[in-house]
Amino acid sequence: MQKRFSLSVVTFLVGMFLTSLYAQAQIVQGTVTDKEMNEPLIGVNVLIKGTTTGTVTDFSGNYSIEASPDDILVFSYVSMKSVEETVGNRKIINVVMESDAQSLGEVVVTAMGIKRQSETLTYSAQTVGGKDVNDVKSVNMINALQGKSAGLQITPNSTGAGGSSKILFRGNKSISGSNQPLVVVDGVPLMMNISSSQVSSNYGGERDGGDAMSTINPDDIASITLLKGASAAALYGAVAANGAIMITTKSAQSGKVSVNVSSNTTMETPMLLPEFQNRYGMSDNGTYSWGDKLATEAPNYAKEFYRVGFTTNNSIALSGGNDKMQAYFSYANVYSEGVTPSNNYRSHNLNSKVGFDPFKGVHVDFTAKFTNQYIKNQAAAGFLLNPLTGVYLFPRGEDWNYYKENYEVYDPSRGCNVQNWTNTGLQQYSNPYWALNRQTPITDRNRYEFGGSVKWDITDDLNIQGRMRYERGEEHFVHNLYASSIANLYPMGRMRDNRYFSDQLYGDVLVSYSHTFNDFFVSATAGSSFTKSKTSHVDLWAEGTQFVSPGSGNVYYPNIFTPNNYYTNMSVVGKDDHWNTEKRLNAVFATAQFGYKDGLFIDLSARNDWSSALAFTERCSFFYPSIGGSFLLDRFVDLGKNIDLFKFRASYSIVGNDVPLYMSNLLYSLQSQGSVTPPDKAPFRTLKPEKTHSIEVGFDGTFFQNRLTIGLTYYKTNTKNQFFSVSAPYESGLRSRYVNAGNVQNQGFELSAGWYQQFNDNFSWSTNFNISYNENKIVELVDDLPNGLTLTDFGGAKIILKEGGSYGDLYVRHIMRDENGKPLKNDYGQPIVSGDATEDLIYAGNMNAKVNAGWTNTFHYKDFTLSFLIDAKFGGKVMSMTEATLDGWGVSERTGAARDAGEIVVDGVSFDPKAWYTTTGASNFNSPYANEYYVYDATNVRLRELSFGYTFRNLFGVGKNLTAAIIGRNLFFFYKDAPMDPDISAGTGNGIQGVDMFGLPTSRSFGLNLKLNF
Repeated sequence: MQKRFSLSVVTFLVGMFLTSLYAQAQIVQGTVTDKEMNEPLIGVNVLIKGTTTGTVTDFSGNYSIEASPDDILVFSYVSMKSVEETVGNRKIINVVMESDAQSLGEVVVTAMGIKRQSETLTYSAQTVGGKDVNDVKSVNMINALQGKSAGLQITPNSTGAGGSSKILFRGNKSISGSNQPLVVVDGVPLMMNISSSQVSSNYGGERDGGDAMSTINPDDIASITLLKGASAAALYGAVAANGAIMITTKSAQSGKVSVNVSSNTTMETPMLLPEFQNRYGMSDNGTYSWGDKLATEAPNYAKEFYRVGFTTNNSIALSGGNDKMQAYFSYANVYSEGVTPSNNYRSHNLNSKVGFDPFKGVHVDFTAKFTNQYIKNQAAAGFLLNPLTGVYLFPRGEDWNYYKENYEVYDPSRGCNVQNWTNTGLQQYSNPYWALNRQTPITDRNRYEFGGSVKWDITDDLNIQGRMRYERGEEHFVHNLYASSIANLYPMGRMRDNRYFSDQLYGDVLVSYSHTFNDFFVSATAGSSFTKSKTSHVDLWAEGTQFVSPGSGNVYYPNIFTPNNYYTNMSVVGKDDHWNTEKRLNAVFATAQFGYKDGLFIDLSARNDWSSALAFTERCSFFYPSIGGSFLLDRFVDLGKNIDLFKFRASYSIVGNDVPLYMSNLLYSLQSQGSVTPPDKAPFRTLKPEKTHSIEVGFDGTFFQNRLTIGLTYYKTNTKNQFFSVSAPYESGLRSRYVNAGNVQNQGFELSAGWYQQFNDNFSWSTNFNISYNENKIVELVDDLPNGLTLTDFGGAKIILKEGGSYGDLYVRHIMRDENGKPLKNDYGQPIVSGDATEDLIYAGNMNAKVNAGWTNTFHYKDFTLSFLIDAKFGGKVMSMTEATLDGWGVSERTGAARDAGEIVVDGVSFDPKAWYTTTGASNFNSPYANEYYVYDATNVRLRELSFGYTFRNLFGVGKNLTAAIIGRNLFFFYKDAPMDPDISAGTGNGIQGVDMFGLPTSRSFGLNLKLNF
């Protein structure tokens, strides 16, 4: 009886105790924010200390958890200092987290999407956040990273909204192949282009086919990891020989539904325009401006032409879910009116990601994305089909408004309107309003992406993952020219209607294992992948004179752009233009990491590729390994309280670079009317892939309680087995043959340093500086090229690669001089210009800057934020065919000043201004001129970005904030020598950067950025 009583008492007391504990439990909620950025933190882990009970913050930084007064909440986040808060009687606990002020220690997304702790890496890898691309936005999101990372060079094409950008890590390596890095989204390589169209010559008429970077909504980006070296990207193989850009997009977190709205609007004006003379009038039958002095100064016609452009970039994202299912949806649109009239760009971007856990340990993700882009009157460099030639070269003193309002007049003989201009007989010189309204290029692109992944955590140490993504791109390009375009080259008009299609299917399977054995750690991943890509295009191209009978004329009626109006379609499939391609790349790979006491790490990786581009050769397979190690001295030696991390690292790798399709089995080309032409090159049956041998050593450190961070890297790469063509023996009957030869070396260093200073609770400052140096050398070329290999030719200025020289060496025409160095004159008092054979040219410098630097500063005072970026390039050369042509036509300020002076004196020799400038300057796209006088120093320092904002906290409730910021981009130069923006590019191909050919001027932009989180 007593035992029963005692048991009842104990049971009662235990029950009362448990009931008391349950009664004390309460819902605790709050918001977690970043102290430096004054913004909510997404995905912060919130755990009850000593338990596994926890949650994570949602997209507004909010959390909710059930806890008792005695519980301690632990808040932890990558690269942030952990915070502990005792619950007590509080129901709302807001937490402000401080940065570690170091990138080391954070989780980094590496090749194949494998996540690693940054301090374990044996190579350089930098992670930047979504703020780096969505605070001061660019239509092509990659441009927002200019100046923000050592060793990364980004050069946008001078084509405006929707244009491509040249991206380069650690210098040019490949002579004939691609030098662009691989772009990876959520671990899967991205299909970069629908068509490969790019401006590649000064002639004109080409276009910028765009790239995938402008289809990515910057507000969808969570982080970007830059894998700059071959070692870092080795697991991706041939497609990542030039490094990789790893983009991780946002995913939903469990918790309440969150909504994020962003709106970015900027106004644009030309940053730089040429300097024109406006006091000497027209000459030469309405062409040049070498006439008499005007009674009154003429207006600046370029300012009359350009308008204030604007771009608006809006997005909305919704996310939410629970422990079993999460979903993220976003929509973004961009609308832009360029600084040139009638230039419009718009895009729509739909993105969705859904993740769920159907079984314990199994996680499934599905993604879908659609992007549409429409571009009208996109600018393109060159002399033909470019309205800027007419704008800049218009004869001074003539009636601009007349030709603007009457750009066409009726021609009774053809029964249609034709171009009206001061001189309609020159191909490189058209009425700009005729070009905009009657030679309008229109591009319409669609991209579709569908993908998914399944990951099964078999045990805590072992998992298997499978991924697949299908991408399809469709592009419709229409460029019809009305009758009389291009100096009446198309008397009845020209129809061009092209359609391009690209498909890419990627899949991989990865098995990963990791385990810690006392002081030892091992992690290994092995897998296999395949990439299947296809391209095709259909062209309609027709032109000619009026049809009379078969064999006489081709066009029935002018300006009717349908196939039925043309007697024959003149489209051809040229010898280097394949209307249908297919390629397959299969691979197996493995990587392993061994660690000891969290301070010593060894990496090993290997990959083998099988490429269909190597079909018909001795081997379709190529293998490459890599090895690396890192040593954290501070884990083994007490270095004092002011040294938080002291790390050395080194790596060596070999990475292949694939070759173009069909080189080992050249195809016949299809000409008009169905004729077939055999190839004029020998098939390359001994073809080998390029291989890049890379050595990298470096140091990473953090000091003074994580306030100072330093990273230093030295690298050296040698790209061998270069692929290019040389002349074939005459007796072979072929024009050229392919060879594997050459060795291009790049070596240099990268330095990054940062400091974070918290002055008081309200005021903080962070600064980051990066600088890189790269030296390029052509160690070996090939004996068959005694005068070197001409990479590009711009009207007598050539990029020539020679053994012992550097990639990007510029050789130019020059004026002839006597033995004393004095300029020579001909019988007409003109200077004598050299020929354009390789032996006639002189070396003018290298087009690539050796030193690139960037300096970012961010100040926070309460809810105010001020940040700015200054970036710089030192060294290198740029060349302006625009300036040469302005001189030749007599419209530049130089020619006006010379006429005011009555002469121009060059090295003690006097010349008549017209005799000098019409000879040394250019009159059209193929005229000989003295390029040496139009080569400039590319060194420049500019204010790249500026942002000043304020956050209205809890404006619409707890954690519902509005941030408004005034933003600017490309505001002004601190120093510049060239008459145009030295960071200029006509196209993304090799050797096209640094040449100005009537390219669209860089825009200066101001605007407002709004962000709303609720």
